[in-house]
Amino acid sequence: MVGRRRLLLAGLLTLALLPGAGSGATRIFSTGPLRYPIPDVGTLDVPLRVAQAGPVSYLQVMVRVDHPRPSDLTLSLVAPSGAAVVLSAHRNGTAHGRSGDPCETDVTDFSDADFGEKPAEPLKRLYGQEASGTWKLRIEDDRPGAAGTVRCFGFILSRKVVETRTAAARGTRAQLSWIERDYTYSSLRLRIARHGQTAFDAPPHRLRLTSPSTRPTGLRVRDLDRDGEPEVLADFYLGGAHCCWYTDVYRYVRRLHTYRPTVGFWGDLDPKLGDLDGDGRPEFQTGDDRFAYVFTSFASSAFPIRILHFDHGRFRDVTRRFPKLVRRDAAALYRSYLEERRRPKVVRSVAGILAAWLADEYLLGRGPAGWPVLQRAVQRGELRSFEGPRTYLGKVRFFLRRTGYIRSATSRP
Repeated sequence: MVGRRRLLLAGLLTLALLPGAGSGATRIFSTGPLRYPIPDVGTLDVPLRVAQAGPVSYLQVMVRVDHPRPSDLTLSLVAPSGAAVVLSAHRNGTAHGRSGDPCETDVTDFSDADFGEKPAEPLKRLYGQEASGTWKLRIEDDRPGAAGTVRCFGFILSRKVVETRTAAARGTRAQLSWIERDYTYSSLRLRIARHGQTAFDAPPHRLRLTSPSTRPTGLRVRDLDRDGEPEVLADFYLGGAHCCWYTDVYRYVRRLHTYRPTVGFWGDLDPKLGDLDGDGRPEFQTGDDRFAYVFTSFASSAFPIRILHFDHGRFRDVTRRFPKLVRRDAAALYRSYLEERRRPKVVRSVAGILAAWLADEYLLGRGPAGWPVLQRAVQRGELRSFEGPRTYLGKVRFFLRRTGYIRSATSRP
């Protein structure tokens, strides 16, 4: 029998944050694609460096090993302290070898949760271990006759640490803090000091739609209504596939000597805050999320421009005050319509684009003149059957009236 031997790869593999890996206390660490040989009877340690400190609160391990006899192998995850858990021991499996990114193809996920493979020993045994240092994937082969290759090693790791964001302006200072674990957020707290005196110290306002996966995305201090008293803006994302964003705007109420929130719910569209007309008062520029899913799928939906002011505790729609921006948006939507018309009918989707374009036209006061464009689209069969070409015009008219774009019955084409 060949004697046991231990291989430690020369040099530490550096941390790689994968696209979309996120930031803060939960991160994805990966070696990237590898091609390291597993000895036929022997032990291989594949190291991965973590620089972030704090006690581990969650782990999920991703491994790709190509081996003709996976049952020869025992795989373990070893923490920087030397503590280890067995991921799999002499488990039957498939000998991988397909082409493609080895960190995305034929990857085995080990998780204590109800997805992936259950590790032979619970990963939670490593919770509480210090995260910073060199982690190792240890592969032991104790049966002769076959050798393999490690193609990728990585893990999702959460640390139980308090994260904070701060912002300040004109004597107002805000701090938002929370604890993140496996992309869930708890212990949220907002503190606002005004001229050195604490005026608010409590959990931030949470929508009924929120869940533990609702994450804070930003904290700002801006004077939104140009009254000399800055507001505090706490931004959140609900954590769905593409929905939803909202902003809690905290306004100082003098008679109460504290701050009170007003919610700006943006739906599928994350707004931009900027002074669009140079008057020193910023506007929220976004799209009208009410158009999502109404005429077509979300991917094919289009959204007319929407601009709002925050005015002493209320959001006010001021889109019609910015005709230049509306004209630019209408022109872009019409170009999208012309481009979509050139696509094959089986994939073409103009229903959402035309509805959004006509909404812009109504904002500009020329909505009735836009109806022939929609009528010709229906007559030419540009709408797909599931988009309801027979009822499309009536649906658009009803929706634009309900949402305030059509303001009188005289707008009927």
